[in-house]
Amino acid sequence: MDENELVQAGLRAVLSDEAWVASCLVAASAEMAWHVAQRHHPQLVLVSASLGGKSGLELCRTFKEHMSHVRVVLMSGEGRLSASMALQHGAVASLSKHMPRAIIAAALRRVAEGARVFPIDVKPSAVQLSPRELDILQHVAAGLSNPEVAASLNLSRHTVKQHTSAVYRKLGVRNRAQAASRAQELGLLV
Repeated sequence: MDENELVQAGLRAVLSDEAWVASCLVAASAEMAWHVAQRHHPQLVLVSASLGGKSGLELCRTFKEHMSHVRVVLMSGEGRLSASMALQHGAVASLSKHMPRAIIAAALRRVAEGARVFPIDVKPSAVQLSPRELDILQHVAAGLSNPEVAASLNLSRHTVKQHTSAVYRKLGVRNRAQAASRAQELGLLV
């Protein structure tokens, strides 16, 4: 739910490509968002911190008080929202609109699966992993070896090794443990 039509369209396009997303509804104001939520009973709601009308934080509190089962994600275009502020208002995650789309999609999936996601400050282009690299990273962080990742994702060992090396380089780490730790800091993992 965002007041900016272009941001709405972009988020809808990104989420519509995700197999785990059943539907993606949009609203341009907090009042409209609340009415849409009451009608459709969503499981996950993205709320812009700068929604028109009442603030996104107020809308988060409304969800917390009246639809506590809904997992609310606060999105901000101007700086980072603190985890404590987001949690205090009922959000289970806070993300920047400037994050790469693959990271936003991966974070939203983790939230839908029950995780809380509060990434550390990251410059918009600091870490850009492809969807395949994110898959590899998830498996590596889970403790799988390259041959196990290859078998799980139906890839060759060589391809997995190339992607793993690219992930290490992009995260600025040297090994699996460091990759898992850095990915956790960035909000890329549950």
